[in-house]
Amino acid sequence: MTKKTTSSPAEQKDILVSFLIGIIDFCKKNKKGVLTALAILILAAVVGGCYSAHVRKVTQNSWAAYYSAQVALLSGEEEQGFAQIDQLAKDYPSTPAAQYAQLLKGDILYNAENYAQAVDVYKGLLTSNNPTVATVAALSMAAAQQAVKDYKASAEAMNQFIQNNPTSFALPQAYLTLAMSQELAGNKTEALNAYKYLSDAYAQTYFGTMAKQKLAELQK
Repeated sequence: MTKKTTSSPAEQKDILVSFLIGIIDFCKKNKKGVLTALAILILAAVVGGCYSAHVRKVTQNSWAAYYSAQVALLSGEEEQGFAQIDQLAKDYPSTPAAQYAQLLKGDILYNAENYAQAVDVYKGLLTSNNPTVATVAALSMAAAQQAVKDYKASAEAMNQFIQNNPTSFALPQAYLTLAMSQELAGNKTEALNAYKYLSDAYAQTYFGTMAKQKLAELQK
C-alpha cells in the first residue's frame, strides 16, 4: 500500500519561491528578449485599443453622414442629398452606412423612373460583404434592367443570383423576376419552366400564386 504524502505549507512556499526565482533569473539572462516581448505586448494592446476607438468613431460618423443625407433628400434637396451620399462612399467606403445610403440612392432613382442610373448604382453593391445589401441590390438591379427592356441582362442576373444563393430567402422573388424577364423577351419555354418551378416550390406564397396565374395565361 502506497502512503499518500502532501506538501506542507513550508514546502509549498519553497516551491513558489523557487519558481519566482527561476523567472527572475530567466529575465536577467534574457533581458533584451523579455523587454522586446513586453514592448510588443504593450504595443499590441495600444494598437488594439486605438483600432477599436477608430472603428467606433468611423461607425458614428458614417451613420451621422447618412442621416444628414436623408434629411436633405426628405427636404426635397435631391442633388445635395445625392452629393452627400457619394461623399459618404468616398469618406467611409464599404461601411454599412455607405452601402445602405447607395441603396437609398438607387431606390430614389428607380422610383423616379431613372432606371439606367439606378442599374449603375445597384451594380456597385453586388460585391458587398453585407448579404442583405448584396441581395437587395441584385434583385433591384434586375428589376431596373427589366424596366429599361434589357430582358436578357435581367434574366442573366437572376440566373446568376439563383446559382450563387441556393438557400437565399429572396429566391421566390428572384424566380418571379426571371420568369417575367423571359416572358417579356419572348422566351416562352424558359418562362413556363420558371413559373412552373415557382408555383410548385412556393405554392403557399404570393409569388407562387402569381406564378399559377401566369401559367394559366401562357397555357391558354
